[in-house]
Amino acid sequence: MRILVCSDSHGSARNIMLAVDQQPKADAYVFLGDGVRDAECLLFRNITAAPRPAYILRGNCDGAASYPLYETFQLAGKTIFCTHGHCDQVKFGLDVLLYRAEEHGADVCLFGHTHVPYIGYEAGIHLFNPGSVQDGIYGFVDILPNGIVCRHVKIRSIF
Repeated sequence: MRILVCSDSHGSARNIMLAVDQQPKADAYVFLGDGVRDAECLLFRNITAAPRPAYILRGNCDGAASYPLYETFQLAGKTIFCTHGHCDQVKFGLDVLLYRAEEHGADVCLFGHTHVPYIGYEAGIHLFNPGSVQDGIYGFVDILPNGIVCRHVKIRSIF
């Protein structure tokens, strides 16, 4: 099971679609906020291509968009907890975020907001920030029979 994870597009819908095109084996899409209108291309793609679950969260730059601040779901027997991160003050540390992820029984916690790629493991939870897709970086989470792997990927431009 591969989860494509993007965050902080800030007007770069093109970069989201480049990431999607570079990960054709992705089984699900997650967008972690600050560009929800850009991320709606994922919903359109599900209409025109093989449908995959798409989770879109709103960030601090998304105003009153009708997307959630938090999302928890199950994939491949694992609990995935997602947020943009601004409500959890992730720019000042991960303690609040980790506490919230523990409350939700998360195996994986996905967050954005800082624009800084991050992979960590604390209290039995994989913490992953894909960085900013606007800056040409995204990530994926592979849920494998023998564990969970998080990776960052640089977008390859088509030009």
